[in-house]
Amino acid sequence: MHFEVPKASSLKEFGGEYLMIVISILTALALEHGAQTLHHRTVAHEASEKIDAEIRANIEQIKATRVYNQQQGDKLALIREALLADIHAKKSDEELKKRLLGDYRGAFALSIRTPTLRREAWDVAVANQAVSWMQADALKRYSVAYASMRDIQSISITGGNSFLDGPRMMDALSNAQMGVVDAHETYRLLNQIISSYQTINGNLATLQKELDDTAPADGLRAAQSGHGAGQAGK
Repeated sequence: MHFEVPKASSLKEFGGEYLMIVISILTALALEHGAQTLHHRTVAHEASEKIDAEIRANIEQIKATRVYNQQQGDKLALIREALLADIHAKKSDEELKKRLLGDYRGAFALSIRTPTLRREAWDVAVANQAVSWMQADALKRYSVAYASMRDIQSISITGGNSFLDGPRMMDALSNAQMGVVDAHETYRLLNQIISSYQTINGNLATLQKELDDTAPADGLRAAQSGHGAGQAGK
């Protein structure tokens, strides 16, 4: 910063020139601060819009996944009920085998889907520090939303099939391929598969509600830029 020593012939003139220098410095600092604040507000505003759009896209992905899983689970539920009715009707082993290898062949199908949840907008906002200029309550909502996405993906991978006995299912599939079918064993297997669909969809329903609360469907942003997270918390 350039500083010029005041040249005055009297104390009054010196005071006037000194005051002008101070005012100039303060004005320059205020303008610089205002420009930086406006820039940070713009960055935070744009980041919020992108995050909201990303969350809404994830919500649509979750909805589509839940519909698919529900449809598959409903098909298996129909087979399960029909098979149970045959068992209660004391159908012969040969009749049950014929139905299982024909009409109920879909009983051995497992096609659970999990959504592909995007988080690029959030990662970019963290990387360029745009999140530090969002309001504290909005930043908290975003953080919770993305943490929930991470958790549901972890659960889907490690615990989505907690009701399913994998080796037992493979044995049942192998037996069916060889023409050896046990109706009672198949019924138990159907219960496991249907429970897996229900577990995944139940977790997705919870996540969808959390995301709906974070990014409303009407497009209103949950965050208003203009204050740093630290400033808002003071």
